[in-house]
Amino acid sequence: MSRPVNIVIAMVSLVTGYYLLSALPTTAGGIEWISLILQALGFAFAIAFANIQNDIWDLDSDRLNRPERPLVSGKVSVAAARRAWILLLVLTVAAGLADSLMTKTNFTACIFFVLLGALLVAYNKWLKHIPLLKNMTVAFLCATPLILCLFYPTGLKESIESTLGISNKIGLLYPAMLFAILLTTAREIYKDLEDETGDLKAGIMTFPLIAGAPTARRLAGLICLFTWAILPLPVAQGYYPMLFLIITGIAFTPAVIAILVFANKRNYRNAQKLVKIAMFAGLIALVVSC
Repeated sequence: MSRPVNIVIAMVSLVTGYYLLSALPTTAGGIEWISLILQALGFAFAIAFANIQNDIWDLDSDRLNRPERPLVSGKVSVAAARRAWILLLVLTVAAGLADSLMTKTNFTACIFFVLLGALLVAYNKWLKHIPLLKNMTVAFLCATPLILCLFYPTGLKESIESTLGISNKIGLLYPAMLFAILLTTAREIYKDLEDETGDLKAGIMTFPLIAGAPTARRLAGLICLFTWAILPLPVAQGYYPMLFLIITGIAFTPAVIAILVFANKRNYRNAQKLVKIAMFAGLIALVVSC
């Protein structure tokens, strides 16, 4: 129910973000170890609470689309799941508050995790019922570890004269953000395509059901192609060396082709897996070439 794979992805994204900014605890002027640990725990708690809450509120549709899930199968009671998500939400905010109090960073982490918790509840309650907006919200949520890296104050001087001003931080992080947002949007559309039959029976209106499967499939494919087309941008702007383009070109090109092939064959599950692999390939390319 807590989706451990998603938790690992969030933690990797968080560490990657600070690495790209040269702000890991092992770097002079980087964040403290306790901050990194508390932030990682904050994301773990947030993802766990959001997914458990979502499983409770999606119980009817999961009976059709995800019969193997613990709540549907009866392995976990709704009452126990409800207590778990409330506790995890409290722990999410507590992790941010502890970070702010222990490191004296103007409550940046605390405010961030309060807003993140509010957005996750809003998504589960309202936003996920709005076609396409729900896909884009999930994509934005996947980029939140990088957004925290962007705004979290480090020991590095961040004035206009600094070599790591806010514009440079954005330049170093936006390729990873684009990978997260664009590819997650495509993956979420493929997920809706896979769940189309069950969603229709449950009365859940998704983008493929409203616009039609061919249109949804084309949009997801165009997003993947657009992501591939803008790969040279960070290199052209001088934020990353040519090595980034070489690695992503080698890894991403066949992945995009395979994604489009699987999608056209209506094999949306494999298309989703490949999108996730492509996302990881992009992050690895950023780390290696940084």
